[in-house]
Amino acid sequence: MKNMIKILCRYVLSAAGIALTLLVVNFSALAAWTVQSGRIAQKDYSISQLSNGLTFENETYMLSGSVRDSIVKHYQWAMLLNNDGNVVWKLNLPDDIPLKYTVSDVASFTRWYLSDYPVYVWRRTDGLFVLGSAKESMWKNSIEMPRKVMDNTLKWLPAILLLNALIAVLLALLLGLRLFRSLKPLAKGIEDMAEKRPVELSTNGLLGDLAAGINKTSEQLVKQEAALTKRDNARTTWIAGVSHDIRTPLSLVMGYASQLEEDPELPQSKRDQACIIRRQSERIKTLVSDLNLASKLEYDMQPIHKTSVLPAVLLRSVTADFLNNGLDDRYLVDVIISDDAQKVTVNGDEELLRRAVSNLISNCVRHNPNGCMIKVTLEKGFGNCSICVSDNGTGFTQENIYNLNSPIGSTELKNHGLGLTIVRQIVKAHGGTTEFRNLLEGGCVVMLCLPVSKVD
Repeated sequence: MKNMIKILCRYVLSAAGIALTLLVVNFSALAAWTVQSGRIAQKDYSISQLSNGLTFENETYMLSGSVRDSIVKHYQWAMLLNNDGNVVWKLNLPDDIPLKYTVSDVASFTRWYLSDYPVYVWRRTDGLFVLGSAKESMWKNSIEMPRKVMDNTLKWLPAILLLNALIAVLLALLLGLRLFRSLKPLAKGIEDMAEKRPVELSTNGLLGDLAAGINKTSEQLVKQEAALTKRDNARTTWIAGVSHDIRTPLSLVMGYASQLEEDPELPQSKRDQACIIRRQSERIKTLVSDLNLASKLEYDMQPIHKTSVLPAVLLRSVTADFLNNGLDDRYLVDVIISDDAQKVTVNGDEELLRRAVSNLISNCVRHNPNGCMIKVTLEKGFGNCSICVSDNGTGFTQENIYNLNSPIGSTELKNHGLGLTIVRQIVKAHGGTTEFRNLLEGGCVVMLCLPVSKVD
């Protein structure tokens, strides 16, 4: 809705700006046209100069050649009236022009027309010099206005322009509101589509075609969402079914392998083979569990039972479990917890957080068969705490670092299976972030950043 209001404001301002711009452009064009017309109408000589070009010499009137050329070029004819109203000199005088005039005749054509010819006059000592143009060649008129009205017009001109601007803004606002009412349902429909809600807009009005397109798009999105949900549910159900069906036979394999491993009557080689079977069965059990958990986390089907968790206690417990479960002597695990992080509390699911840290330690062990030093640290930040699991082993490939730091699901992880994917999903479900990088001195580090709920 805020965007719609912003669009309306921009529409109104743009419309008002366009109206004012057109007004200014029109005034400027009119002024330019007036000036240009004046330049076009400008003659080589003024009327007074043309009049002065006519001289009386040797009892006759003489006209210079340049003045004659100018009269012929810019006018049509010319004549000179003496003080008695008689034509004493003429040039190209039309036949319908009289040769004698009274005072009233002179007064009538002085500023206007003479027999429909536009005329221009200049008073001389010996009479009246008259220039005439062709009929219909010039438009001449006189505008009369009281001085008070003219003065008031100049005073009120800014107010009139401002009033016109306000009217332009008002008209733009009215048109904008009409457009706003038409666009408002469309905007609401687009918002509903973004929230995956079905949309059914009225297809009447100016934007009916656009509304019909949105309705069709919404229908397709609803169908696609239903198909995706059905597919995801089928996938989750299938994974859960496989996990359930494989659990019983896998438990039997692990049980019998454990018995064979501990049977003193079997040769040591057979007992070692039984041990391998048991360990690989445990790995398969873990993989099935990881697959089931990853599927539930991906589709938000895994319940998150959040309680107050002390990360310091959790890290010590996880590392103790690894050491107590017979971790190979080639792997050394060191836990380092800063003093200010000893009593940091996180609001989260303890079992899932334990699973995340366990997966990181297991990943260090799995990808460094020759052994390595594993370091687990906990530090307090501003409003969060960071759990880092690092080793001095082989580290990540550059491709895996890029994929691990990309959004979940946007890239494919290689060589690290579901373990690290589950770590990222668990941290994301707790509102935290993960970072994967290699160390300059060798090895790699994974940092889990979780929001802190309380610090004692």
